[in-house]
Amino acid sequence: MSLKLLAQLSHFITMMFGIALGIALCILYQYRIGIFIEDLTLFVIFLVFLCGVLRAYTLFLWKKYHLDSKIFNNYKDL
Repeated sequence: MSLKLLAQLSHFITMMFGIALGIALCILYQYRIGIFIEDLTLFVIFLVFLCGVLRAYTLFLWKKYHLDSKIFNNYKDL
C-alpha cells in the first residue's frame, strides 16, 4: 500500500468526520435555538465556497512545487 493511497484515505475519513460533525452541529443549533436551517443558508454557502477555494489553493501549491513527486515517490514500496 502506497503512502499516497494512505494519505488519500486519511483525507477521505477526515472529510467524513467533518461532514458528520457539521450535520450534528446544525441539528443541535436548530434544536437549541429553534430556528430552521434556511436561516443558515448564506453561512453554509460561504463555508462551501471557502472550502472550495482552500482546496483549489492546496492543489495549486502541490502542482507548483511538485510536492507529490517529492513526498510520495520516496515511499512507493510502503
